[in-house]
Amino acid sequence: MDTKEHVIVAESQHGLSRRSFMKWSGVAGGAAALVGTATNLGLPSRADELASVDGDVVWSSCMVNCGARCPLRLLVKDGTIVRVLPDNTGGDEIGMHRIPACPRGRSIRFRVYNPDRLKKPMKRVPGTKRGDGQWEEISWDQALTEIAEKYKSLIDEYGPESQHLSYGTGVVSGNITQSYFSGGALVRLLNMFGGFLGYYGDYSTGGITEAMRVCLGGYIDSNSSDDVVNSNLYVLWGHSPLETKMSGGSEVFYLPRVLKEAGVRTYVIDPRHSDSANLIADEWLSPRPGTDAALVAGIAYVLLQDGTHEQEFLDQYCVGFDEDHLPEGAPAGSSYRAYIEEDGPDGIAKTPQWASDVTGGPKTRSSSSLATWERTSHP
Repeated sequence: MDTKEHVIVAESQHGLSRRSFMKWSGVAGGAAALVGTATNLGLPSRADELASVDGDVVWSSCMVNCGARCPLRLLVKDGTIVRVLPDNTGGDEIGMHRIPACPRGRSIRFRVYNPDRLKKPMKRVPGTKRGDGQWEEISWDQALTEIAEKYKSLIDEYGPESQHLSYGTGVVSGNITQSYFSGGALVRLLNMFGGFLGYYGDYSTGGITEAMRVCLGGYIDSNSSDDVVNSNLYVLWGHSPLETKMSGGSEVFYLPRVLKEAGVRTYVIDPRHSDSANLIADEWLSPRPGTDAALVAGIAYVLLQDGTHEQEFLDQYCVGFDEDHLPEGAPAGSSYRAYIEEDGPDGIAKTPQWASDVTGGPKTRSSSSLATWERTSHP
């Protein structure tokens, strides 16, 4: 009996089909549905976590696309995961703390046994074309043999240049599936046969990667996020780490505590009142969606008027900030500074008042508050 069959039989033995469960839960209501579902599926309640289900507890990890790689304890019975348990080691001291998984990690069982997941090798039916959707199941021996033969023939005819490793951030830091060049079983295998074509950049963090290079000297080798305690001001612009990094292995565990202890003033700029705005923000600024550029322009205006911008940095790393650093062929008056001040094509100075009118104004602040905010928070 394979895994999918095992799950279906377990449900039918307890008298609960998928269709009847959906109908019943819709009538019974939220609390009753949760209790009844746990009972009918044979899952233990929190009170008797391990007492009602026999099995072996084994260690694993969560491999969803956040990078935290939180440890998981899996309760396994007859080769099937019947419950996902959180890390129960460590304490509350940062560095030696427990690493409880977030809801994504705790629900990993449904990902493992998803009916849409491919569990056996499939090969396109001979004579069909791409997109026809015609596939046939083949054995693992056939799949591995054909892949190895094709790989060897390409290496023999074209060399390692014919191979490209396509990475995915969802498996970064995995011991076996590590997709970056630093390790992993596939990388080691390809290197043993002469290597492969690499890549540059990052499809998911291209802007961050370049910004960290010029600001911090690098991306991978730069400082970590817990260095925020050495900041005078912490701004989360459209970013909510307490939602995207909600597990015990990420910022959600230590960030609220260290920011408060270090006294770092924190601003969250987000149209949504996110978890980060609720839990760690000293001030929440809620511009109208899509008006971020206007808010940036208003801040830039204040920096220029006060002379607190870093002109040397802009001269070295930026193109087109002012008229002296426009690219060749650019028309006069097209620099960013000209746009911010009243020398640009529209002739409008991007004052805090202008920015407030566009963005809707920061919550609980006057129209001139943007200037006050930047002046008081800039070191």
